[in-house]
Amino acid sequence: MRSTERDSPKFHTKYRIKSSEEYRERRRLRQERFRAKQAQREKDLKTEVKKLRQDVPLLEMRRLRMSFENGLTLGSVVTEYFQIFRRGIWPSNAATSCFIKAMSQQQLVFLQTAISRHVIVGKFQGVDALIEQWRRYCTYFDNVEFRLGELEFSSPNIVWTRSTMSVSITEKTLEKVFPHLLEAEQLRLRSKLLSQRLVLPCRVCFEWNEVSKRVVRLDTMVDFITPLLDVLGNLDSVALALKKFLIISDCFH
Repeated sequence: MRSTERDSPKFHTKYRIKSSEEYRERRRLRQERFRAKQAQREKDLKTEVKKLRQDVPLLEMRRLRMSFENGLTLGSVVTEYFQIFRRGIWPSNAATSCFIKAMSQQQLVFLQTAISRHVIVGKFQGVDALIEQWRRYCTYFDNVEFRLGELEFSSPNIVWTRSTMSVSITEKTLEKVFPHLLEAEQLRLRSKLLSQRLVLPCRVCFEWNEVSKRVVRLDTMVDFITPLLDVLGNLDSVALALKKFLIISDCFH
């Protein structure tokens, strides 16, 4: 470009217009970035406030429960366990209703304050193992109902319960618990089991630590044979149904 063109008024006018447009574009981009950061901060703050509001009732329940901790007894904890887990374990996620979230929080508080963090659950250990046990029952079966019967103290710190767990067999039960019955030749057994309501006799053992006021062992033994015999009619069919029974081999005892 010749110097005469650069020195012309027309050139300077175009240059100023171009510079002004670039400046406005840079300013617009900065403002957009600022607004995006502000929006993200507001979103993060709302999320944190929501979480704190959800945590407050949980912490309050835990505080109240711990204030009565010295008065806890093995018998009262066992009774409460059956009350709180009567319908199995309640899910805790964003899609659940306020009632279900409240029930889930109640169960969490109970586990934190009445069950040892290192509780022995069959051949497993820890509260997570107990939660997983319940999660599988409630996932694999429908309409779980856990009822307490009699308490039998074998010592001051060990109690056995006679109880029942009622469950309904669904397509998912057959898929996850009785997968071998999905084979074509097992149609007869599969048809007999589907939609059945089983009342399973249970024996649950609780071992108590008087110092920590916590349950340190929780063993659950479930009798599937007796109710399956009532449904299937003979021991051969029961044996076949339990041949690859995943509740026994995979997660429970």
